[in-house]
Amino acid sequence: MHTKIPLGYIELDNGSKAIYTMNDFFLNFTFEKEEYWETLRLMINILIAAYRSVKPDTVINLIEGDIQVETQYKFYLNTKNTTRNQDIKVTELMQNEQSEQKKLTYVEFQNRANTVPPIKNRAIEYFSLGINQGGGKTANQIWLLAEDVDSLLHGEMFTNYILTDEMTGELYPDTSGMMFISLAKLSQENSAAGELASFMLGKDSRLESEEAKSIANAINASFEAFKADKEVKNTMSVAEKYRNEGWVEGVEVGEAKGIAIGEAKGEARGITIGEARGEARGEAKGINLAVNKALELIKNGINPTEALLKIQNEHNTQN
Repeated sequence: MHTKIPLGYIELDNGSKAIYTMNDFFLNFTFEKEEYWETLRLMINILIAAYRSVKPDTVINLIEGDIQVETQYKFYLNTKNTTRNQDIKVTELMQNEQSEQKKLTYVEFQNRANTVPPIKNRAIEYFSLGINQGGGKTANQIWLLAEDVDSLLHGEMFTNYILTDEMTGELYPDTSGMMFISLAKLSQENSAAGELASFMLGKDSRLESEEAKSIANAINASFEAFKADKEVKNTMSVAEKYRNEGWVEGVEVGEAKGIAIGEAKGEARGITIGEARGEARGEAKGINLAVNKALELIKNGINPTEALLKIQNEHNTQN
């Protein structure tokens, strides 16, 4: 297990907090801005090209048309919004002789293999929603996994699930796919994709590829804006307050050890649900209300980190 190197530190009300490249809140903040859309395209295309190099006959192609990007950044800041999609939605506009068509690519940055609900359940739900939003046209998913999910990767560096006919092997018309990428395995490759994976994982490695350097420079530039943003500081300061005062503590459930809640895509102690092996506990005033609301959000499909962020923002608004 390597020691992760942070992009840097953000000064919160109660001290410094390390921010890593795969921090969900930070990535949504970054790609919300149009100036970083081409950085996102470059990241996705590097990964797709790496997959195409091992699977030349794949149906997935590079993103080459004009793009628009939507993120979930506003979700974190809107206490009334209790539903979300995947982290990043890239809409590619493609011209053909008859009309303009759209192709969707959803990108999910996933730090932990064990989540509630499980990744395999979330992925198929997002897959269905993406196809619906795309009006039946191509709507691919790309999951960047910091920890391998064995049931989806089967020991491979890449997997890509697509709809095919068992009898003929023919693809479903306008087929979409769910791609899962092991960043750990990819980071061992001597390539631009390998360097990108290493950077995403916070590994101590020298970047040689100009493409990887370009991405790292853009991410680092965004971090400078991130750590100076007052809205970011307010949200994350409340998150740290909950964690340090014991508003939400947790017990492990099954194999989902330390599902974090309180730090973006978390490293804080968190609440967990399932198997009724433990109970939430805490001494701070209002813990029962906070825990019950978090559990309600989680049962509605919100992951634990996002659930607490919404509680944080609501508390901040009320005070």
